[in-house]
Amino acid sequence: MSCIYAKANSNNDIMCLSTIPITNETKEQTAASTIVAATTTTTTTTPPTCSSSQCVLNRSSSSLPATQRLQTDCNGNNNEVNQNSIKKRKQQNILNGEEQQQQQQQQQQQQQHVQTKCLDDNLGYKEENAVYKELIKAKELLMPANITEETLDREEHQPKIRWLDLMAQLFLHVGGLYGFYLLFSAKLLTFLWVIVIIWVSGIGITAGAHRLWSHKSYNASLTLRILLMFLFTIAGQRDAYTWALDHRIHHKFSETDADPHNAKRGFFFAHVGWLFLTPHPNVVEKRKIIDMSDLERDPVVMFQRRWFIPLFAICSIGLPALIPWLQWDESLWRSFWINFNMRFCCTLNVAFFVNSVAHMWGRKPYDKNISPVESPMVSFLALGEGWHNYHHVFPWDYKTGEFGNYKLNVTTAFIDICAKFGLANGRKLVSCDMIKRRALKCGDGSRFLTDEFAHKNQVWGYGDKDLLPEDLQELNKMTK
Repeated sequence: MSCIYAKANSNNDIMCLSTIPITNETKEQTAASTIVAATTTTTTTTPPTCSSSQCVLNRSSSSLPATQRLQTDCNGNNNEVNQNSIKKRKQQNILNGEEQQQQQQQQQQQQQHVQTKCLDDNLGYKEENAVYKELIKAKELLMPANITEETLDREEHQPKIRWLDLMAQLFLHVGGLYGFYLLFSAKLLTFLWVIVIIWVSGIGITAGAHRLWSHKSYNASLTLRILLMFLFTIAGQRDAYTWALDHRIHHKFSETDADPHNAKRGFFFAHVGWLFLTPHPNVVEKRKIIDMSDLERDPVVMFQRRWFIPLFAICSIGLPALIPWLQWDESLWRSFWINFNMRFCCTLNVAFFVNSVAHMWGRKPYDKNISPVESPMVSFLALGEGWHNYHHVFPWDYKTGEFGNYKLNVTTAFIDICAKFGLANGRKLVSCDMIKRRALKCGDGSRFLTDEFAHKNQVWGYGDKDLLPEDLQELNKMTK
């Protein structure tokens, strides 16, 4: 017999209300329907079938409510319970998936290693700037994993072209090429004159605007400051106050959005693009917090700042072009394009090689975690300004390089000569021990390629007398 309908009684037992006899034909039909139900993708709910002896189930055998026991099959399995368990498993899988995603995001955040500068605290060197690390952590928590600084920069800041500045740069560079063409037909004295003007105006940039007014790496007398201001005005690279302000920002916030000529924005931008594109808002903000009180107290700097336009017209345009015309009858037309445009382009691009080339290709003997590099070529062209990795690590050193010779550092020779005549004093230096400590701790190792100091800490193995005590102590702890 088989139940065709079941109902729960008052005692929550399932009772058969009607039965039908089970024949061989019925068994075959039941088996066939079972196979069909198992193979179909969609299921339908049918009344359970069971033998008459199994229609009444013991209440103590199941704690399920009556509404669920109505669907209990002959083997005592509960379909709804199975469905609930499947749902719970799905929910658990979803929760597990979310936990895995969270773990992956945490791992990605942990893998985002921020290399920070090694900082000199005059007592030793810190591998990381704690304040900077906290800022980076806060930024990573607030910033989604798929958003990068470059993405935000592109979305938030779209630089605009300053057309007047762009036209000025085009005039200077196109005119510079024309002046270079005219140089082949100029007199020999004109050729020598433009070389002298390029060299002395370069000294005005390196010894004046850079090492003196930007970094205060030495002290200069009033006579020397006036001379350097005159030479720097010939170079024509804005007034010394503005030049020093942007350079201090460049060192303080190097390779960030606050860097006026951030090398991470590409070679062209770092070299010349920043001159005719609107600055990043961070640059504008940081200009307000840089201390410039020392230059504001310097009457020479403030005089040039106030009268820069007429001084530029006289020193950078008038005198270089008029002297060849008046003294050795050079063509005024030829003299102008050679001694202004061509000369201006040479000093401008050589000076900006420091911002571009010296931030991209070269060795990093003193700090491998920063972009500036050592570039002998730039040092030769820029009168000693190419030892840029050293300079960013020790910006107060008046030599801007470790080497004491003058072969690739003409500016250092100029300052030393001025010091012998009493025009300069207070030249700031870095001790050899400080340089070696910094290079060992943060450098890329290239400084010691030919230095005997590199082999002092080398050992042949356990038992070597040169094994450092702290290393030996740690080694003994790890020995099994």
